[in-house]
Amino acid sequence: MDSETVSLATVRDHYGVWRWRIERDSSNRLVKAWAEIDASGLADDTKVRLANVAWAIAAFERTYDVLLADIVRAEQARNVGVPAAMAHLTGPYEHSLDYLLGMSLWMDLGDVLVAYRTIAKRLERLGEGRIVRRNATPWSAADVKREVRILQDRRLPDLSSKPVTILAGTILHDTWDPSVGLTVAFQLYWKGSDPQTLDFAEGDFRDALATLVDETVKQVSEFISGALERHAAANRAANP
Repeated sequence: MDSETVSLATVRDHYGVWRWRIERDSSNRLVKAWAEIDASGLADDTKVRLANVAWAIAAFERTYDVLLADIVRAEQARNVGVPAAMAHLTGPYEHSLDYLLGMSLWMDLGDVLVAYRTIAKRLERLGEGRIVRRNATPWSAADVKREVRILQDRRLPDLSSKPVTILAGTILHDTWDPSVGLTVAFQLYWKGSDPQTLDFAEGDFRDALATLVDETVKQVSEFISGALERHAAANRAANP
């Protein structure tokens, strides 16, 4: 096959494999959590709410993994170049490829922030009074409030001084720009020379984002597993 010619079937197959590789780990973890929640013996509506939190965590991981994969692709395009056909099809402007890559990454970042807020909102619902009282859940309203407060307090200071949940609300309801800038502008900073790497802000924003993701997944996953373990222990004590 001519190196400059790629069939649509090949593109479709490659894209499918690429998406499968990105989504595999978060999907598998969700399947595992879903099965454990279903087997827990909790009341059905409590199971659903807890599974909704597990789903939110998986969606958050997935959006982050998509962002990382797209960063790698953007860096490769900048460092190695792209086939002439790709550059031509990107758009009519001199820097169309750069515009497309930059805006795609910025939208990926928006997806990550919005998914983060979803975790906080779904976790908050676990503390609703009627659910806690009626179903004797293995967590208290105070437990949930503490966990939600931790989520609401996290920040990405290289991007904004506001909490991440507030930035997500800004993107959802007010403006696409989480920094609430007054100009239609954003930056991608290219760092290093061999190879060049990119960031969304001056400083170590990507490292800060990775830390936020790791801490959030660990926090909420441990909350879910701890709740299931307490419920199982209570059942064993009641039925020795």
